[in-house]
Amino acid sequence: MIISARRLLLISTAALMSLLITSCAKPDNSETTQASKPTAGELSSVLIFSKTADWSHDSIPAGIEAVSGLVTELGLQPVASVDAGLFNDETLQEMAAIVFVNTTGDILNDQQQLAMERYIQAGGGFVGIHSATDTEHKGGKWPWYQRLVGAAFASHPGDPSNVQRARIRVVDAHHPATESLPAEFDFIDEWYDFKSLSDRRKDLLTVDERSYPGGKHGDYHPIAWYNNFDGGRSFYTGLGHTAETFSHPVFLQHLKGGLQYAVAERQPLNYALAKPDPRKFKRNILVDNLVEPISFDVLPDNSAAMIGQREGKLLWLDIATQELQTMAEFDVFTPKKKSEFGLVAVAFDPSFLQNQIIYAMYNLADAAGEHDLLQRLSQFKVTDKSVDMASEQVLIDIPNDNTCCHTGGNLEFDRHGNLFVALGDNSNPFVSNDSGPMNNKPDGTHHDALRSSANSQDLRGKILRITPDREGGYAIPTGNLFASADDGRAEIYVMGTRNPYTIAIDDATDTLYYGDVGPDAKADTEEFGPRGYDEINKVTKPGFFGWPTMVGNNFPYRMYDYEAGESGKLFDPLAAENFSPRNTGLKTLPPAQPALIWYPYGGSERFPELGKGGRNALVAGVYPQGEGLAYPDYYQGKLIIGDFMRSWIKVVTLDEFDQVVKIEDLAPSVQFAGPLDMKITDDGRLWVLEYGTQWWGSSADTKLSFIEFDENAELSVSEESASSQAGGTGHEEQMAIADGRDAAQATACIACHKERDASVGPSFWEIKNKYRSLEDPKAYIAKTIAEGSSGKWGQHVMPAHNFLDQTTRENLASYILSVAQE
Repeated sequence: MIISARRLLLISTAALMSLLITSCAKPDNSETTQASKPTAGELSSVLIFSKTADWSHDSIPAGIEAVSGLVTELGLQPVASVDAGLFNDETLQEMAAIVFVNTTGDILNDQQQLAMERYIQAGGGFVGIHSATDTEHKGGKWPWYQRLVGAAFASHPGDPSNVQRARIRVVDAHHPATESLPAEFDFIDEWYDFKSLSDRRKDLLTVDERSYPGGKHGDYHPIAWYNNFDGGRSFYTGLGHTAETFSHPVFLQHLKGGLQYAVAERQPLNYALAKPDPRKFKRNILVDNLVEPISFDVLPDNSAAMIGQREGKLLWLDIATQELQTMAEFDVFTPKKKSEFGLVAVAFDPSFLQNQIIYAMYNLADAAGEHDLLQRLSQFKVTDKSVDMASEQVLIDIPNDNTCCHTGGNLEFDRHGNLFVALGDNSNPFVSNDSGPMNNKPDGTHHDALRSSANSQDLRGKILRITPDREGGYAIPTGNLFASADDGRAEIYVMGTRNPYTIAIDDATDTLYYGDVGPDAKADTEEFGPRGYDEINKVTKPGFFGWPTMVGNNFPYRMYDYEAGESGKLFDPLAAENFSPRNTGLKTLPPAQPALIWYPYGGSERFPELGKGGRNALVAGVYPQGEGLAYPDYYQGKLIIGDFMRSWIKVVTLDEFDQVVKIEDLAPSVQFAGPLDMKITDDGRLWVLEYGTQWWGSSADTKLSFIEFDENAELSVSEESASSQAGGTGHEEQMAIADGRDAAQATACIACHKERDASVGPSFWEIKNKYRSLEDPKAYIAKTIAEGSSGKWGQHVMPAHNFLDQTTRENLASYILSVAQE
């Protein structure tokens, strides 16, 4: 493909400027050099990019010259530039590879990042040299790049010098970048320590930390690798700090081989494989101003939806007219208005259009007085969009304790007519040291999830699988967890859940997915065990998924004896012991199954795309495969997940081994307000029920909607956020306020606080009004964000947010102090 004459003129002028760079000053603008004419039918150019936003290496001119020479030797045309404007589809589709020569910092904006992602997904190649790993990682806003390059810079030695002689070993001699190198050799350069290394990389070279002082990476220290990532090819070498490196024959052989791998066969790129512009997703709001909406279902023909509100009202929504009417009002157990009990989940029968049957799960007082309350699953008949309450037929009554929490709650049918029922552990988490509740004291019943989730004879903390007979009963399908009644309840499919709010079944594979809300611990402790994690779980066969004996990737808790006040040994993931005095089931539990994805309050090194802050994991399911679906083919077979607290919805790409390849935003331009239930309908549309930002009541941002993709959507250019406070504020403070507002969204502060109305926590205006008379209110608020607080604004506890850096906490404080009363 041929670059236009106008672009070539710009490129050649800028390249000349690039080659004249001789100091560590940051490059300004510029564009390119070029060499031989393109060959018809093959990609013929390589983009050599050297923009810096932080430290700028003296070796960049030598690097540009060396890479340009190697590109020319390969019969390709070098295009050297520091102009990020070249990162667009039109330009990149002509490149056989992109080379980052000692780039640093955040160098591409959102749309330029999208262009680079699309380029790789279309089959492009990438080469990263030295500080390419010190690029686009500090703000954590582009984890995709970190996965592409394979790691992030952590540190390098500085004493006696940052440049030292070290011993290099070839660990894979069957790659173009190493096949001509000595098995071992000494080399002088700057040796990076890395963090967040990708587990998908394939190492080529290691550096022996015993051969130089100051290395902090560890005994095994990779320094060059390659990675077949996201449809393209990536090669990285940590060598290349000094100008001398770029004239060393061994390094040039190494780099030339990396280039050969990256450019591959130079075939034209296939942009049909690349992700579409996510700005083309739009939200179609069907209804808003609901009151604590917690569950919904959609008819198979998408003509109507049913919405359950926690306090007991069930609504019918006609999709065509958007008319809303009340179907029923359940008499639910809500002794305290601010609790999780109530109407928990609703579902249409798969044959509703023929039989008019629905299912509802709700809490009610136990009329027999044997238990505090019941969590009941019933079927009902619907007549003219109204529920005939007299038609109720009870399928299951599950005894519950009057704790505060963890009803779980979701109902989903599979293609075989089996109904999956998600149930929480019905345990109070607040006096369990933020770990797995296992209180064995006589008064510890409400604080013991071993009695429920880990009890094979109790239905709480489980996902059940039953086959309703439409007559008020149900059968047990073959293949549930327990074949013998002596071992456990026949209804149990998944054992060991904490608070599974959403489940989904992939009809193509009969695989179950569920999101489980995890405990609050901010850090690992020797006494109790791991910090808290939310989980996304994949279930291909029945099993025990760990709670409360372990969490996340089977991180085990300690067997803490509350009666004796002593910490014991770790639970065994292969055979955890249920030592609760209230256990009526198996003493030795089945082997625990690890989560597919797990993430804490702080940033996750394994899954950095998931961000930081409050958390409440959700699943929508796997996007279907087929023709004529609502979204582009790119999304077919990918898992869609969400988070209620962080108010995002994301798309997960898995490999054949269920390892995460990448996670990316779905509809990032849509500002969700607490998504709490999600479904993918057969036509390929994602439906989202948003609880809103106002807890325990009604707010305008509660809504049911579906997400559409408009291929022909007009795209607006994003603008800098404006300050909440007009006038009187300097530019730097305006930027701090804008960054603080973004952080409040990204870290889920808005899940518990609103600008001017009280929610779970006080409004930002109330916080400002209380503390603005202090000598330094910004410092006080930033400090409180880090440390957390209790008792200052009622009974609710604000957890410590010490995982946020000081700048983010100060920006949040600036934003809070900027909020005006009106």
